[in-house]
Amino acid sequence: MSFYDNRYYYINKTLLSLIGQWPFQSRLEGNVMLVITLFFICSLSCLELWGLIAGIRDLSIIMENASPLLINSIIIMKLINCLYNKNKMKDLLEHIEETWKRTQVGPKNKILQNYAEQSRTLIIRYTFVLCILGFSYTTMPVIISGLYSLLPTNETYTARYLFRLEHVLDVNKYFNLLMLHGFVGVFCIVLVWLAADGMFILCTQHVCALFEGIRYNMESIRGSSLVVVEPNIANDEAYHVIIGCIKTYKHALKFSELLASTYATYFFFLLGNVVLAGSFSAAELIMVDIQLDEVIRIVSCNIALSLHIFYLSLMCQQMIDHSNGFHGVIYSCNWYNISLRSKKLLRFTLLRASKPCQIKAGKMYVMSMENFSSVLQVSMSYIAMLTSLQ
Repeated sequence: MSFYDNRYYYINKTLLSLIGQWPFQSRLEGNVMLVITLFFICSLSCLELWGLIAGIRDLSIIMENASPLLINSIIIMKLINCLYNKNKMKDLLEHIEETWKRTQVGPKNKILQNYAEQSRTLIIRYTFVLCILGFSYTTMPVIISGLYSLLPTNETYTARYLFRLEHVLDVNKYFNLLMLHGFVGVFCIVLVWLAADGMFILCTQHVCALFEGIRYNMESIRGSSLVVVEPNIANDEAYHVIIGCIKTYKHALKFSELLASTYATYFFFLLGNVVLAGSFSAAELIMVDIQLDEVIRIVSCNIALSLHIFYLSLMCQQMIDHSNGFHGVIYSCNWYNISLRSKKLLRFTLLRASKPCQIKAGKMYVMSMENFSSVLQVSMSYIAMLTSLQ
């Protein structure tokens, strides 16, 4: 049985395998799943683009087709990033497996288990919410149309497709076929969304676990009764603890740098597309005459985009907080009761610990909760600009 078949990482393995991006699956299986995923996402995107180009002179068509097309471009970027950085993702997973094998017992193993369980919980919640939102997005036209047919009312309700296509196709004639294709297409979109973000959540929580393990080791020298200035190295307990912390710290830095390089370029394009997609979607509520099922779809879309950036920013913020916490632990330990050689080691470690581990979008924009609010402010500015065009 594979290491990743355990309860902590099985969900990640399953999600990535379904889109053909699990680094350890066979090439044939991966290519087949990737082709199926790409077919439905790209075919849905082509329909959206066709409708947008054909109705480029109609503002309402632009507003209704631009947002889903931008969301699809975000998903395609996720998939491209997974393909381009598949070897890096494999290295990240091998680092995680190696860490677990080195710490099979003891308090540090408990820390790994706690953070792996936390990662699993976050992914389950994220999956649950996104699946609900995806279901609401795709099935509302059918559900509300069905409700109107059951209600004792003379009002007629014409279900609309997920985006504007009536100016290029006879939507009423092919409505059921289009809805089936749309449902499968959105399912593939949500699957890629969950698989890519689940991998990121897994890795950031593992980095946090490494820093928490270092903090635990550093705190173990607290209250030490060592007062000898230069004891024998073999008897210098604090020295060996610090050496172990430095080795783990270097491992955590290497892992976080690899993680940052895997997502830096992708995050740069992601943020711009999320701002535009959310702005077009929200402005559509104000500018376009829409009905109930479309309101639900637009709200679902905006909630999903906001949750997406919130989760990514939250994971990055936790990584920053845990790396900064190591700096504070060094200051708070009983450094005045340890040997000179141990103090020198702490001094050099402090120099590096003063710089937090961060994930930057395009090596410019720091992903954090503080900047998450900036993304929301920029989105509001774009919404105001778009509504002024009305």
